[in-house]
Amino acid sequence: MQNKYWKFMRNTAKKTSILILAVVFAHTASAQLFKKKLELPESKLMLVKMGPLVGLEQGKYLNFNFGMERQWQQLKLIKPQTHAANFQLDYNFKYRVMGAQLGYWFKVGRLNLTYGARLSWHTDYDYHRFAIAPNVGYKFMQAHLQMGVNLMPRNTNFPEVNTFYASLRWVFINDRKVKK
Repeated sequence: MQNKYWKFMRNTAKKTSILILAVVFAHTASAQLFKKKLELPESKLMLVKMGPLVGLEQGKYLNFNFGMERQWQQLKLIKPQTHAANFQLDYNFKYRVMGAQLGYWFKVGRLNLTYGARLSWHTDYDYHRFAIAPNVGYKFMQAHLQMGVNLMPRNTNFPEVNTFYASLRWVFINDRKVKK
């Protein structure tokens, strides 16, 4: 008699534990199905940074760059966006070529690539060249490595402008403001 009683109790305990596990798993599965996305309030804070920049551009020819850059960065945890505009002058000492560039780049996220473009004008004091240059880069702290291509009309009288280039620049931030 006792043996049947314990056998009955063991079967009941097994069935009860299986039933409890089934209810718990069904509840978590339904909670996963109807999970609402946690939405954080959109940050309206903007960090505006500005300062001089210096750098080198290497392609077929080596150029020294200097100018100013202004950056607008959203202050938020997930996928902050950074936009920047810059004006820079460059000079090639070997071939006496001077240039002016107006550029823009943006970055979404913290460790992602930067995408941008620039308009440039170069002169050797006899001839002029204009170019549009799409570029892609990587920014770490205030160092910015960019690679791009200058799309320009052919000019056989003035070849001393980089068609493909890699530039490394450093921005010395000396003005920071938080805007709401």
